[in-house]
Amino acid sequence: NYGRLTSMSIMLPSLNSASLSLADVLPSCLSSLGIPEFSNKLDLPQVNSAVIVLVDGLGSHNLNAAGAHARFLSQHSKASPVLNTVFPSTTAAALASLTTGVTPGQHGMTGYKVRDPESGEILNLLTGLGALANLSDWISHKPLYGVAVTQGVSATVVAHPRFASTPLTQLIHANASQLGAKTLDDRVQAVLSTLAQPGKHLVVLYVSELDELAHNNGVSSPEWASALESLDGALKHLSEQLPQDAGMFVTADHGVLDIPSSSHFLYGNDPEHMEFISQVGGEPRCLQLYFTEGASAEQRAQALEAWRRDWSELAWVLSKSEVIEAGLYGTVTPASEERLGDVFVLAKKDVAFYDERDQTLKGRSMVGQHGGVSPIEMSIPGIRLGAYA
Repeated sequence: NYGRLTSMSIMLPSLNSASLSLADVLPSCLSSLGIPEFSNKLDLPQVNSAVIVLVDGLGSHNLNAAGAHARFLSQHSKASPVLNTVFPSTTAAALASLTTGVTPGQHGMTGYKVRDPESGEILNLLTGLGALANLSDWISHKPLYGVAVTQGVSATVVAHPRFASTPLTQLIHANASQLGAKTLDDRVQAVLSTLAQPGKHLVVLYVSELDELAHNNGVSSPEWASALESLDGALKHLSEQLPQDAGMFVTADHGVLDIPSSSHFLYGNDPEHMEFISQVGGEPRCLQLYFTEGASAEQRAQALEAWRRDWSELAWVLSKSEVIEAGLYGTVTPASEERLGDVFVLAKKDVAFYDERDQTLKGRSMVGQHGGVSPIEMSIPGIRLGAYA
């Protein structure tokens, strides 16, 4: 799906508001649990318990390409709709959309690294939220678990123990109980033990291993394929052991592209590009550039034009207003708009952009990448199992 920007003669991929989204998953599951105020866009049948499996980094294209290593999931994905993740296709933004049921333009988790309007500092939304004085104020839509609990549905998140007490978990999983288990098999057992207890249950199982291996080794690596095989077996076992009245929905936060180092492009030392840019946020496939305070409208236009002239073969170079106009963020609140970069450099090819002023070369060893708007990054599975099948 494409949306035309009126001010430019380019075609920019945009989110299709009519298609199913990651933000529709939790509201649909809550509706299927009998909570009337939620919209069931996924048309899920009524159940007594719901399990959402969020596999970090397992895009639809990744699953299809490696189908021989995931026969169970591949077979069931054929009968299930493909969903869109949110923009940008990055974990903090996507997980917040899963738990709040709204897009990043509404909840405020607008990228991997964004500028905090209060402090003026760049904030890493995965690992740096502890720097905020008022953590709960950062997100403007609260996670939906609280509503579930008030309606008599227990809410539990099962993940690796290292995630249990992080600021990100406190923010996006507020009002859900945390169960930690190091291995995937132990996590599956924790889900089944939770479902065996009396009452209605909502369980979110978070699987982080595939994304970590994708970043380190790539989605084409034998290590990634082996982890996918293990995941396939574990989720087959989970689906077979579910109570009859429990539905299971398998999805992801984004897909992953392998980008070789030969496709890294460097910026940062050209004065014409950086003269009026004070900070860089976003991530290598979706840079968010912030103008220097006090830069005039003419200077801002000049910087935008320099980036557009020299980078347009590799990227869409867009102003903040063009990104909002294109609908990539969905509805954008004033608080979220304040956090957005002034210029977005959004990869249109299989490339990644790195700041050559960073002498640590941090992040450049990553093979698997995401954050952009390619179908590989944006398309995620929506696999229905158990009572949802």
